[in-house]
Amino acid sequence: MLQSGSTELQPSPHVSMPGDIRALLLDDSNFDRARIRRLSQRTGLSIQLDEVDSIDAMDQAVINENYDLILIDYRLPVGDGLVALDHILQNDQNRDAGKIMITGNGAVDTAVQAMRGGCHDYLRKDDMDEEMLHCAIVNALTVARERRAQTANLQEQQGLIKDALLNAMNDQELRKNVVTMFKQEFDSMTALRKARLTDLSPAEIDALISGFSEEDDFIFH
Repeated sequence: MLQSGSTELQPSPHVSMPGDIRALLLDDSNFDRARIRRLSQRTGLSIQLDEVDSIDAMDQAVINENYDLILIDYRLPVGDGLVALDHILQNDQNRDAGKIMITGNGAVDTAVQAMRGGCHDYLRKDDMDEEMLHCAIVNALTVARERRAQTANLQEQQGLIKDALLNAMNDQELRKNVVTMFKQEFDSMTALRKARLTDLSPAEIDALISGFSEEDDFIFH
């Protein structure tokens, strides 16, 4: 286990970090892995760092362990960091971990792709120091936690909407209003053109509900 360094760097008092951060580093370079390991020891964070040198090794690691944080080097001998990121997102255990892409200097397009693809932060390898690594780790863990909370809230709202819809189906007048609303919102959907809403399966109702965002307002008159 990597122990906390003696540096003065500390997480923001408004951000609660795990006591021990379980992290995975994917980088094919022994030199770079050693450098990042040393920097992680100086961040003031308690980091337990596992290291792998290929996407195949990473795939095995994310099957066997739950990680708080995954650092991904973009340049790899087989595949690249974006391929590795996609593999992580397909893993149920670790898709919600904080993810940081490590790029070369000037690789702005790569960083943008990584952020759009599901990374929470990025670092330029040549410029990296313990302060930058510290900030990126805190940011990635914080953003990942906020996104998990947003997803949980949305799922809860969708569950409430589903219950309301199912209850509404028991009232003939409400059912007419609900069917009209869904036809307006999803007029192009085959299921609503060819079937009564009361004939839809629970799975089909779930699909309809998932089309609404948390900002949608459902009012039954």
